[in-house]
Amino acid sequence: MVAIRKGDAERFIEAPPAHVFLFLVHGSDAGLVRERALRLAERRVDDRRDPFQFVEMNGDAVAADPLTLLDEANTVPLFGGRRALLVETGAKAVAPAVEKLLAAPPRDCSVILTAGALRRDAPLRKLIEGAKDGAAIECSPDSDADVNALIDRTLHEAGLAISSEARALLQAALGEDRLMSRSELQKLLLYMHGRKRIEPTDILEIVAHASKSAADSVMLDAFSGRMRAAGADFDETLAQGGDPTLLISNALRYALSLHRGRIGGGLMTVKRGGFFAVPDSVIEAHLKLWPAPRLAALIETLRAAQGRARAHADMARVEAARALMTIAHGAGR
Repeated sequence: MVAIRKGDAERFIEAPPAHVFLFLVHGSDAGLVRERALRLAERRVDDRRDPFQFVEMNGDAVAADPLTLLDEANTVPLFGGRRALLVETGAKAVAPAVEKLLAAPPRDCSVILTAGALRRDAPLRKLIEGAKDGAAIECSPDSDADVNALIDRTLHEAGLAISSEARALLQAALGEDRLMSRSELQKLLLYMHGRKRIEPTDILEIVAHASKSAADSVMLDAFSGRMRAAGADFDETLAQGGDPTLLISNALRYALSLHRGRIGGGLMTVKRGGFFAVPDSVIEAHLKLWPAPRLAALIETLRAAQGRARAHADMARVEAARALMTIAHGAGR
């Protein structure tokens, strides 16, 4: 098959063709990649929570031994039925394993590969887009229309109304990562329990609460180039039970907001991204310190680090430390 067009992706995922067993879900929105990959798995097995039906595999293992994927895909479930495999490829070269799989397609098993943003000429993307029983779905950050649709769907299901001013504030805080957007909406639903209409003060309360976590000293020190202070804060945060993956996500959210602010939105664009608790002087200093091209490069680095940290929890601390060092070095240029 060919690459699935963005406008057709949701319809395709709801009812993937029966003859397609190999899927590549890739793109810069790691949250949307993960969400769509899991939805595909749910379409192909009876119960995704059943470990005999649904298995997640490590891209390192598949790259190290290409036969591993073929063997797993041809494993017969203990109680029969269909199976699905999910492989987070990361930056690993899994094309040889995929070639073996295409040469000997499994029975009753779907294989879903996830990856970051891939160029059109990337070997894995070309391989799957050219396969008659494969399909590739690209996931880019949500557009304003996508965010509005997500807000409408979520609030409709919860039976909530929202004022136009509150909607504008909410939309400004969402959109760069699907899982982050869903997380923020779930926090809003919990906050609104027992009430029927969302007002601007409700959005500001939720955003301000989130910013107290997102705008901690670890992140701000790193973006200011204070490497030693960021390192000390990092160690203290983890010693108190902090989540290293969350530190990366917070840094990514801040970098995205700074980038939007740097290319024309200014101070208030950054604050509406969930950083109302960060002093204006700090944000203004960061806007001057970080040019848009450097922020764009940092965003890709942080997205990759976030993906690796989610895929390999035991390496999350190392990934977070590296990410903070990268930020601090970038600020010091």
